[in-house]
Amino acid sequence: MRRRFLKPNQHTFTFLLNACTKENFKLTPGVQVHCHVIKLGYARHVFVRNALIHFYFECSDATECSKKVFEEDTDSICSDVVTWNSMLAGLVRKGEVFVAEKMFDEMPDRDVVSWSTMIMGYVQNGNLEDGLECFRLMREKGIRPNEAILVTVLSASAQLGLLECGRFIHSTIESLRFRITVLIGTALVDMYAKCGCIEESRALFDGMLEKDIWTWNVMICGLASHDRPKEAIGLFHEFIREGFSPVNVTFVGVLNACSRAGFVSEGRHYFKLMVDGYGIPPEMEHYGCMVDLLARAGLIDEAVRLIETMTVAPDPIMWATLLDACKIHGLVEMGENIGNKLLKLDPTHDGHYVQLSGIYAKARKWEDVVRVRRLMVERVSNKVAGWSLIEGDGRVHRFVAGDRDHDHSSDIYKMLEIIGLRITEAGYSPKHLTCVA
Repeated sequence: MRRRFLKPNQHTFTFLLNACTKENFKLTPGVQVHCHVIKLGYARHVFVRNALIHFYFECSDATECSKKVFEEDTDSICSDVVTWNSMLAGLVRKGEVFVAEKMFDEMPDRDVVSWSTMIMGYVQNGNLEDGLECFRLMREKGIRPNEAILVTVLSASAQLGLLECGRFIHSTIESLRFRITVLIGTALVDMYAKCGCIEESRALFDGMLEKDIWTWNVMICGLASHDRPKEAIGLFHEFIREGFSPVNVTFVGVLNACSRAGFVSEGRHYFKLMVDGYGIPPEMEHYGCMVDLLARAGLIDEAVRLIETMTVAPDPIMWATLLDACKIHGLVEMGENIGNKLLKLDPTHDGHYVQLSGIYAKARKWEDVVRVRRLMVERVSNKVAGWSLIEGDGRVHRFVAGDRDHDHSSDIYKMLEIIGLRITEAGYSPKHLTCVA
């Protein structure tokens, strides 16, 4: 086209830059296009600038170039909401969610894509509570969410176990008369299952007119995690009868159901079916379910043999499961071997020392108990404090053991003292009574 001395227009450059992005070209061809953009006077054209920002974000080493293109000229003539959205999307993809947050606050105009990008950016980068708060602010401003936003915030509620928040999102879906699509329906089923409302989850599942493989998987896994193994396995067989082909997640649910119910022979059957019948290679989760199943049944030797034949390297959690089983079944010698192996694999995890010392204590090997406890003090320097979330009056409250940062901290501790007195008066006399908020 250039050899024929034909002059390109703004559409030419947007197509070219899009081609460079789609074909995973190296940076050079896109930079050459950018040179033509400048020489031919299209650098201030809004569509071309948006395409340039998107292109540079897609090139892993050129994020700063996107920022430079954006900052060259941000007046209303050569920038629009798409320009800002392109920057937001690029920043959250690169994990720069707090830079994106600052830019979001500075935006002259925001549309539903802006809010969607910010909410998904928070959630995908692990800032789940911020994502939910952003959704709440969006609703306060009267902006109608799209399907992507609803699925994202339902996922965040499920991961945090925030039922009240999940119900608010469900009521939003109903009040705005959203159609229960497969994506929204699956997200709702998952949220209610993970928030402890398995009956509501099952009712939603049964009422869905359309279901895909992930809807079935969510329900199977949900039933398994709620100690309803027969229902989970029954649903698996119904899933097969409906013509679906199971995937790795499906068998995680089925094997988890067998593990929780102690169905040893069934667990062996489904593990073999997964590998031989459907050609699905076992992953860490599948092995973990089988090890847990065998350990609960006291079949420690078989569990060890399974670990030793795994196609993936076992993680410390798997050995910790066996160590706990050794304590339950009184297998001191095997527990000692597994415990020492664990301490080598993960020497900074205090729980492993506690488990091993518990085995020695059960066998009345007090010198070994003291030795392991000393090792723990020497090796475990930094322990990450555990925290919990509680919903109340539309707010999410975070608590860490021993902290006094909450607004109503004094009231909370007074109530804990009252509870301590009442359970003592009722005749409860624990060996250790510790009240923490």
